[in-house]
Amino acid sequence: MLLALFGATGRVGGRVLEYALAEGHTATALVRDAARLAPRQGLTIVTGDVLDPALVATTVRGADAVISTLGNAGLQAPGTAVSEGMRTIAQAMLDAGITRVLSVAGGGILDSPNGGLRQEQPTFPAIFHLTSAQHRGGWEALRDTTLEWTIACTGDIVPGERTGAYRVLDDLLPEGGRRISVEDVADFLLGELAARAHLRRRVGLGY
Repeated sequence: MLLALFGATGRVGGRVLEYALAEGHTATALVRDAARLAPRQGLTIVTGDVLDPALVATTVRGADAVISTLGNAGLQAPGTAVSEGMRTIAQAMLDAGITRVLSVAGGGILDSPNGGLRQEQPTFPAIFHLTSAQHRGGWEALRDTTLEWTIACTGDIVPGERTGAYRVLDDLLPEGGRRISVEDVADFLLGELAARAHLRRRVGLGY
């Protein structure tokens, strides 16, 4: 496939790019700083901001699917790349007739066993409220479209290995699954790209 990638210079995005190219896919990646992404065969680099509709349209043009691993700028001032960036991506996809998109979000947007979302619970850490709100905005940007989306939702993403040995649960975080490796998040995204087993679902991942 030709993949349009957003967030390819990040931890998960870098692994997605690495694995995708190794598996024979090609990719077009939009990055703010091209110096952070080494040129390689099968990769086209577009330099710019995800909030620029023209550059996002250029990035998705001709793609078979889109993968976004965009992250927040920080806990106190997360910016709008995750929420408004996803709205820009979704609109570009609709305009181009591209339907499949996968992304990554924090587990706060998953359902709580107590009702509502995890981010709405009194026990949800206040330090994550702003970043989780951005993830919710990204989810809503996809939910309110006809796109075939899947959002991988996690607790802590830590350095590790690509094991493939993680639990997956639609709309909920697997019980006790508070962490997963960078590599296994990337593994899920590329596996789901082909499997299409979780269309229009938030998917909790964890060990």
